[in-house]
Amino acid sequence: MARRISDHLLDQLLVGAEAKSAFAQDGLLDELKKALAERAFNAEMDHLTRH
Repeated sequence: MARRISDHLLDQLLVGAEAKSAFAQDGLLDELKKALAERAFNAEMDHLTRH
């Protein structure tokens, strides 16, 4: 399933930063990957502790 991220959300994420900085080391892209990995890990842990 393809999911589109809205322009409004992207604008919010990039407030105060240049778009090209999103690709820099420890930039927005790295922060998003870390947040997604943590969310997935926590969801898995919640699932395991409930069953």
